Amino acid sequence: MNHSHDGPQDLSREPSGAPVAGVASPEETREGLLRGQVRGYTQIRNLLVQLPEADADGSRSSVLARAVTERRRRELLLYLLLLGARPVVESQQEREPLAAAVWIRALTGPGEPPWSTTTLSRAWSNLEQMGLLDTKREKRAKWVAPFREDGTGVPYEKPGGRNGRENHYFILPDSFWHSGLFAQLTLPGLAMFLLLLKETNKEPEFQISAERVEDWYGISRRSAQNGIDDLEANAILLKRPEREREPLSASGYTTRIYYSLTGEYSQTSRRALQEEATRIVTKRAADTAARALAGEPAGTAEKSHKRPRKRLRKAGERLETT
Repeated sequence: MNHSHDGPQDLSREPSGAPVAGVASPEETREGLLRGQVRGYTQIRNLLVQLPEADADGSRSSVLARAVTERRRRELLLYLLLLGARPVVESQQEREPLAAAVWIRALTGPGEPPWSTTTLSRAWSNLEQMGLLDTKREKRAKWVAPFREDGTGVPYEKPGGRNGRENHYFILPDSFWHSGLFAQLTLPGLAMFLLLLKETNKEPEFQISAERVEDWYGISRRSAQNGIDDLEANAILLKRPEREREPLSASGYTTRIYYSLTGEYSQTSRRALQEEATRIVTKRAADTAARALAGEPAGTAEKSHKRPRKRLRKAGERLETT
């Protein structure tokens, strides 16, 4: 597929594609933005995909359906990265906002149409219109803060540990960014990927028809099928057909399709990632408390747990090879 180049050249790489010495690569930039996520994944409220209650029109469709209808792929990716990078962004903004070039470098993946200051600015503005973002200008940079995933303009807070159906969440593993999958998925593929992350949060597979995708999530049958095809093309989806009795069918049966994500995105891998994260965070807290009781300076406990996300990633890799 040919893409128009409306943005600056990737100065982190030579024309041959080799990294330029002394210049951060897109991969390193994404790593830096996600460094504040000790757990190795982003918690995303189910509200992004589907509302817990139907509205006045009987619809439970949410921000995801709107993003698909309005073709907001860039906005969806930018918002997901902002949620994952929030600890780093908040820390950085205590001094000055991140430069636009940082976001542009992080979001330009292999084979992806390059972002520019214009497309980034437009994406920020569209996120504001969608009720997902609060912004203000800070000299030549933009100060940003996410709103809650349902687009209601409620200030964002992490959902973990909070009560209420509006705080139920699924996780997006950091491997989504590190592997480059974010750049490979089309908008329908990204939408169905997020939908299946939500619906396989507690069960390993999910059964739904194209008609129900439209009724339950506001995503058209065509977009849903295109998304399923995209996930299959990227080898992260399994389909399991199962024949069931259907007395009113001419054949006497119907075939239902059960969907599941594979590899690092399978329910088993995601659960292992969460369990490992809980173990690391619990141990870190215990170490910090022990050092405090011993009168040691705060921060010394961090050394034994430096860059825990690599350990989390390795845990997922071990799981997939067993």
